Amino acid sequence: MDILFQGSVGKHLDRPEDNEDAFFVAGDTGRIVLSDGASESYDGKNWARLLTEALAEAAPSQELLNACQATFGELHDQASMSWSKAAAFERGSFATALIAQEDLAEQTVTIQCVGDSCAVLTDGARLLETLPYQASEQFEGKPTLFSTLPQHNLNLLDSGAFEVPEVVWSYAETRPLFLLCMTDALGAWLLRNMEAGNSAALETLLAVRSNEELAELVEREREAKNMRRDDSTLVIALL
Repeated sequence: MDILFQGSVGKHLDRPEDNEDAFFVAGDTGRIVLSDGASESYDGKNWARLLTEALAEAAPSQELLNACQATFGELHDQASMSWSKAAAFERGSFATALIAQEDLAEQTVTIQCVGDSCAVLTDGARLLETLPYQASEQFEGKPTLFSTLPQHNLNLLDSGAFEVPEVVWSYAETRPLFLLCMTDALGAWLLRNMEAGNSAALETLLAVRSNEELAELVEREREAKNMRRDDSTLVIALL
């Protein structure tokens, strides 16, 4: 896996410190992790960061989630919070998680998604595979998210045990291919443009090689009302 670009643009370009996305990229081990902290939840930024750091080293599991929840709790002294912050803390924090793991020997990439951060496999002209959604309108729904509160993660126990489904994409038959990993505003924008027959959107995204170029693209599309104003993270890998 050759990493061609990794970067992130916040909701507001003049306040990059408010960006609640987190990401980890290791081309040598073929692992990419993205997490998008929910803005409406309490301290989504740190929750996304903790999840990303943990998932950089291990597969999602109940034990990993428990450890992240415990660490998040240690970051915050509820007794010293205002009543409004304490109420927000008690409602929980939420974040997505997207994990991509390459198996170089098998020439495959395994994708796991919780939430609406998006992975795309493309040959540069077509979208060959997309997860978790296949249509832009699906981004309008309410996604499953990892929560700091155990009761909000019960949907991950539908099979009786903690499970994050995985999908394996093969690139053995066709190379080169590109893997795009991105948070939801970019993913929805890309799928919507491709559905409209605007393949230039894919070409433009694949050409990004600096955070300045990503910021220029994102802000231009926001101003044109073509992209939702949200933290936007992008990783481009050549397989």
